[in-house]
Amino acid sequence: MKCFEQSPEALEKFLDFLDEDIENVKRAVKAVESEGLDTDFVVHAKSETVEESAKHTGVKKGEIVKTLVFIGERPVAVLCPGDTSVSEEKLEEILGTDVRMANPEEVKEATGYVVGGVSPFDLDIKVLMEKTILEKEEVRPAAGSRVVGVNLDPEALKRVSDAEAVDVSR
Repeated sequence: MKCFEQSPEALEKFLDFLDEDIENVKRAVKAVESEGLDTDFVVHAKSETVEESAKHTGVKKGEIVKTLVFIGERPVAVLCPGDTSVSEEKLEEILGTDVRMANPEEVKEATGYVVGGVSPFDLDIKVLMEKTILEKEEVRPAAGSRVVGVNLDPEALKRVSDAEAVDVSR
């Protein structure tokens, strides 16, 4: 098992985040296990941005998968590589309606997850995936927390999140 060191103050913050998110992490683990996937979960220092996640884990930004929530006629989750962003124009064309980025309260209401730790698993809303994610060897979305991610084959990510692959990034 790999480890990392933290000061007592940082460890307390880490444990507070994990305590808040434990049910969501279990939710992500259950979703991955239900697909029979053999994968690794990664526990790391708190990361609320792609830059922080890349810094704390050594994973390239393009292999980090953001789960972003947009509001149109209904909420929709969009899986996007960390080194790009969602084109709202493309998303509006795909959905046939105007969209806007969800605020943190709307994200929590639509997914049960908090911003920075939104997992693409076990969502009751439509999930779209930027199709270039499928070209990667391995990707890492959040696993229900700002301190836990999961390494996955992109095809497995598509399957476990029940995502539709589309051209939606800038």
